[in-house]
Amino acid sequence: MEMRGASTSETWIIGIHGMGGIGKTTIAKVIYNRLLKNFNNSCFLPNIREKSKTPLGTECLQNQLIFDILKRECTNIRNSDKGIQTIRERLRDKKVLILFDDVDDKKDMDALIGNCDFLFGKGSILIITSRNKGVLEVLAQDLYEVNIMDPEQSLQLFTRHVFRRDYPLNENINEYKMAVKIAGGLPLALAAIGSCLALKGKAEWDNILEMLEKCPHKEVKSKLKISYEALDHREKHIFCDIACLFNGYDKDILVDFWIPQLHPKCTMKMLEDKSLIKIEEDNKVSMHDQLRYLGRDIVCEECKMDPMEKKRLWDPEEVLDLLSIPEGNKKVEALKFDCEKPYCFTYEDFQRLSNLKFLGVDGSSRPITAEERLYVERPYGERPSVVPPANIFRKNSPLLPRMRWLSWHDIPSRFNIASFSMQDVIILDLSRSKLTYQWEGWSHMKLMKKLKVLDLTGCDGLLQTPIFSADSNLERLILAGCSLLMEIAESICRLKCLVSLDASYCKCLQRLPDRLGTDLASLEYLSLKHCESLERLPNSIENLESLIELDISNTRIKELPDTLWTMAKLTEIKASTTYGVERFQVNIGDCISSNKSLKILRLRCAKICTLPKLPESLVELQLSELYTDRFPDLSNLTNLKELKLRFGSPDSDGRSNGLVEYQIPPQWMEKLTKLESLSLSFRCVGTSPTDLGLPPQLKSLNLACPNLHRLPRLPSSLSSLHLKRCESLCSMKDLSDLKNLSTLQIDGAAISEIEGLGCLEKLRDLRLLGLGQLHALPDLRNLKKLRIIDVIQCGKLVEIQGELPKSLVKLCIRSCNNLREVPGLSSLRRQQKVETLDCENLPEREDCENLS
Repeated sequence: MEMRGASTSETWIIGIHGMGGIGKTTIAKVIYNRLLKNFNNSCFLPNIREKSKTPLGTECLQNQLIFDILKRECTNIRNSDKGIQTIRERLRDKKVLILFDDVDDKKDMDALIGNCDFLFGKGSILIITSRNKGVLEVLAQDLYEVNIMDPEQSLQLFTRHVFRRDYPLNENINEYKMAVKIAGGLPLALAAIGSCLALKGKAEWDNILEMLEKCPHKEVKSKLKISYEALDHREKHIFCDIACLFNGYDKDILVDFWIPQLHPKCTMKMLEDKSLIKIEEDNKVSMHDQLRYLGRDIVCEECKMDPMEKKRLWDPEEVLDLLSIPEGNKKVEALKFDCEKPYCFTYEDFQRLSNLKFLGVDGSSRPITAEERLYVERPYGERPSVVPPANIFRKNSPLLPRMRWLSWHDIPSRFNIASFSMQDVIILDLSRSKLTYQWEGWSHMKLMKKLKVLDLTGCDGLLQTPIFSADSNLERLILAGCSLLMEIAESICRLKCLVSLDASYCKCLQRLPDRLGTDLASLEYLSLKHCESLERLPNSIENLESLIELDISNTRIKELPDTLWTMAKLTEIKASTTYGVERFQVNIGDCISSNKSLKILRLRCAKICTLPKLPESLVELQLSELYTDRFPDLSNLTNLKELKLRFGSPDSDGRSNGLVEYQIPPQWMEKLTKLESLSLSFRCVGTSPTDLGLPPQLKSLNLACPNLHRLPRLPSSLSSLHLKRCESLCSMKDLSDLKNLSTLQIDGAAISEIEGLGCLEKLRDLRLLGLGQLHALPDLRNLKKLRIIDVIQCGKLVEIQGELPKSLVKLCIRSCNNLREVPGLSSLRRQQKVETLDCENLPEREDCENLS
């Protein structure tokens, strides 16, 4: 999978299908993340099935697809036909990686990709997950079914959740097997039930298993409700909130919203431990479909299916019903609203929602406005007042007096937020709104003393940020995707409580306030990635003593301050120049070795001429364009899990000839006992090394060395081996010892045979590209797990010895002009993908045509 986007010219569609809770999205995201590094344009569209059924849901998905790839909003999509036309116009010929998650109707895909063969650029990859195999059969070249776990795998997963180990204890083995049988091999049920049984005594196990036996196997909700019943009142409250309203929201923002009495941090940790939610790598909270349905059903049952008794409303029809009743609903605490038709809020609508704490309105797909009484009254062209009027909050009848979170996407620009009682508002989300610097609402923000989060994502009307008040308690400011933002106001330096500043994808941002580092002593997270006009950091950046993460990837910044390496709390540094900008030289100071907190260091597109001793705390190290004449000694980096070193190519300025003196073997590498992934790109001096000194636990090796003649000794732990640009490699040692190898790719080598290939029993993916001297492939029939074979541009390949394994789901043979026969092709199943192109001597067989 990993190199598909880099090695093919067509748009490739991968379909993954299976029942709900089986792990389709998990598998798809793993594939997506592995491929991500090969693409500049990518998009992940989750929950398509659910979103497409909401009013204008398809148009919202089209908008999101365009926004994620182009990083700018498209405002003219009012119907799906216009949307696909806009996608064709704006995304044509772009090489993209897109994950479409949970699709159950081909019409949704027609509206998003149309005829993708003529839409996206060469090498594009589309991944689609669905519960409906029929939807994928007409779309995907590669189709994969995710099956339930077998008893051994199920027992192992169940045991991990019960005992935090891979295998169960010998006692009570029958109970363990009974639990696994009841779960039916469904990973979601195994995890949830296992967590429910954890730390329970035998008597409780017997009672719970007896309860589980009474539930039909197919009714996963019934099984999961057992886990729900074991929750305390705080866990139940937060579980139902996430199920009904907040799936996919940022964890830290949710923590700010919930009252302290719910102990939200601890409670979410408990829910995660019990497999009821997940905290993703991007800090978003996710809950599986079946669990969300469970939570919503529970909420409906508690109010006896009467929407007027609900505390949470998320269905547009129920919201409209509520708003149509004169007496309203004083019980509702959270309301999420996206209507099929334009809707105009009245003063009375809000007046009847006196107990509301969360209001989420999305007007980005269909205008949701308000009556004139709720708009700002001022003459046309008059600038907003600096000081809001004294009667801004009506003492007798404040609107939404208990509101803590106002989220209104594409809020009307004349809406007077002072109509609401804003004193208790903690989170204000005005994403994708057409607000400008002169918006009246900015002058009222100084009255929001409790405001912690301000989200202005995608507000393209902002050329500069609003003026911030000195007495603000704002902790998180999100400006991501404000594509026209050129300046962040100096007043941001007044935000003494600011912890996180996200200005990513602000492509016009040219400068930061000079005193940013001096005054923002609490700042922990600073993201400026893809700020393609930003050329420098302020000198005061060295004073950000609380900074934990700094991301300046894909910017024009050409100089890093020396003091950056000694910032005591900094754990992540990511720096690279945007495409087309001249590489800059980085001098990493010797003082970096004293930084005990640094865990991730990624420096790309930078000339690194000297490398000092690095801190032992590093877990991930990526250095691109190293201009040293020998491999650095990294023996002290004993915590390193991922290492990527790319040495500079020969330069026209004569600074480097690209050659590296490789000490044989480099003793330090074996000391990296935690290293799992290694990527090396270099040209060695003199004799090729026979031993790279690779650590015995290494799982992934990516090696590029143009003048490497012989493949050195490899550890048997490898699960992935990728040899690329090894043009001089003419011999390989027997690979039969690589018992764990599941992926093998050899690209551009001079080898004539691959000894031991037929013994790699765990091999799933075999890709051989540009092997001009390869004469034969050995018998692969015993490789029961082999699913993909790519053989491309192997001009001297004469034969494939023995029949191909029946496990294959894809066979691609291209530009192999001397190959005359593929034994056993007729035995491959009809649903498999067989592709033979530009093979002059390979006969066009009937069975091959049927399988293509």
